[in-house]
Amino acid sequence: MQIRKIRDEKHAIQNEQAASLDLRKRIDELTDFLKGQTCEMTEYDWQFVKTLIEKITVYGNQFVVEFKYGIKIQID
Repeated sequence: MQIRKIRDEKHAIQNEQAASLDLRKRIDELTDFLKGQTCEMTEYDWQFVKTLIEKITVYGNQFVVEFKYGIKIQID
């Protein structure tokens, strides 16, 4: 019983580490992408938006922007 519990805990820790590494990789990719951009945007850049934003959900009078690295922003 203890062995099973320890294995489950080990598996959970490994999953957390994998998720953390995946998030770190996505953040590094976004950081590299942003470093390659010029500071001034004068027109809409589809590639820029596609790289940063995972999805936008609209709820009546508000919407939620979800970025690829996991941050969500609610805009009223």
